[in-house]
Amino acid sequence: MSAAIRMAKMIHRARPQRRALARLAGLAVAGFLLLPLYPPGAAQAKVTATVDSTARIQALLDNPVNGVVNLPPGTFTIRPALRLQQAETIIGHNTTLTVAASSGDYAAVLQGASPGTNLSGLSITGVTFNQNASADPIRNVQALYHGQPRFVILLSNGTGISITNNKFLNTNNVDTVVTGSATRDVTISGNEFMAINTPGHDHSSIYTSGTGTIIRNNTFTGTAMYDSAAIEVHGDRVSITGNRVRGYYKAANIVSSDTTFSGNQVIGAANPVDLWSTVSPGLHDVTVTGNVLNRNLSYWAQLLQQLGGQIPAVRYTQQVIRDATSTFPFSRITIRGNGSLRGTAGPGAASSRQMRRA
Repeated sequence: MSAAIRMAKMIHRARPQRRALARLAGLAVAGFLLLPLYPPGAAQAKVTATVDSTARIQALLDNPVNGVVNLPPGTFTIRPALRLQQAETIIGHNTTLTVAASSGDYAAVLQGASPGTNLSGLSITGVTFNQNASADPIRNVQALYHGQPRFVILLSNGTGISITNNKFLNTNNVDTVVTGSATRDVTISGNEFMAINTPGHDHSSIYTSGTGTIIRNNTFTGTAMYDSAAIEVHGDRVSITGNRVRGYYKAANIVSSDTTFSGNQVIGAANPVDLWSTVSPGLHDVTVTGNVLNRNLSYWAQLLQQLGGQIPAVRYTQQVIRDATSTFPFSRITIRGNGSLRGTAGPGAASSRQMRRA
């Protein structure tokens, strides 16, 4: 598929891959490959930076001490097949888990042992996940949408889950952190995301589908992320606050009702916030207030021209848009008090406004 065709699909949101993921908002991941567990070593085995530390890291995850797994300092090469049998507190101590070179496509670096595994109370903090994209390039984009999306963390089921103060480096995937509709009260905060998008494909660094999700104070840095959003939220009752986004075409696709997007800083996007109404009875009670929503349309126009495409019509490059492919109405949508960084926004910057429809 040519770059121009990919861009046309992205601009008009006629993207069957993302729609398929939206339909899978419940993350019935039977279609994703669940790789077998590797044999565990001794409980709390000593882990060293060997060529392949997968089994030893898995042994630590399988044998928490009083519910806690302390990952040792160092950089450890792992195959993308780590599985959680239960909820636990995982703490990194200057720990980097690096996906082995030439791993190929896979479902996720870390996920529950099965889609039904209840991970209520899971906490992951202080871990650097290095997806090692340059040493494991994507060679077939379509494979990503047929069971091998290369997620980093996939959480299908559980309440009170916390993903905080981690780093996700050198990532190239469909989504980096994913939560399913059977999750509730998940907090994703204080993390650092550094992503590329080569070859260009649909991507969100955070993709959630649960109820009561909190996404706050994360930093997203993308490299020419022209077919991407930093955050995409489905489900209900989502709070997105205090995040910093640079280098993504969009900061957020909002598909979840009863959602707040406030106090975020977006630098150099094309259209920072996309409101997408795809679930009956329609998108409602969404507030987008007090954000810096900066655009750099000249940058995106130049990039798209290099790819054989063109910048979309003005209505698709506003600070906040209602996605043209929405299939249900919008109600009680409030947009106000959003500014842009002086001197850095692209041409035609939209003024802050309030938009309501009963």
